[in-house]
Amino acid sequence: MYRPLQLRLTIKRWKSNEAIQNFIQQNQSIAQSSVFQGTLYEHTVMRELQYKLAMTKLQNTGGANDKGVDIKGCWPIGKIYDTMNGILQLDSLAIPKRCQANGAIFKPYRHKMATEAQLKVLVQCKAFRSSKVAPREFRELVGTFVSMVPSTQRNKTIIMMCSPNMLTREGITLINSVRMPLIYLRIEMLQPEGTGYNLVDSGKLLNYYENDYAAQFLQGCGIKEWLKLAMFNKS
Repeated sequence: MYRPLQLRLTIKRWKSNEAIQNFIQQNQSIAQSSVFQGTLYEHTVMRELQYKLAMTKLQNTGGANDKGVDIKGCWPIGKIYDTMNGILQLDSLAIPKRCQANGAIFKPYRHKMATEAQLKVLVQCKAFRSSKVAPREFRELVGTFVSMVPSTQRNKTIIMMCSPNMLTREGITLINSVRMPLIYLRIEMLQPEGTGYNLVDSGKLLNYYENDYAAQFLQGCGIKEWLKLAMFNKS
């Protein structure tokens, strides 16, 4: 049944906040703990990944034995590509058959999209209120990727780091030096409001940054344009 655009968007936002609301209600007894705040941030990140980047099958895997991965899921980038192609004619872009980054040679995802419908995503969340993510955290993330993802799957998997803070210059240099597709997302923490949290005007995706490898690998897919034009509000 057809629904007016604004009503469809309201329903979509409500569904994306439902898991967060359930988590808050079920964990009131530990609401002041760092464990609560960390898990709340993971749920906030999942909301933004699902709503803003059209990711699916997201699972919160954070815990004592998470091996450095807090969220796993799938990214059917074809949805983003199809939408942006209709606007920007992305299929007219000349995407090279092979690219190179830091000595690694690989095929851009655009040339594999027809046979590989979606990418896997591994996400690490750092709910730092004040301190920025240091190079040490990125080195640990790279180690996690190497240990968890077989070499045959490394161009089928995107690794992400999420934090409320901007990248440091050292962090940018480090992630641009690695031979794997890595994306940094700056996502706010939810802000308290009354006896709960502001689920409407806080916890938003603020910045999306692809390292050099990811920028080559995902070229011509329209992801940055999708975010810039806020197409997630229109799909």
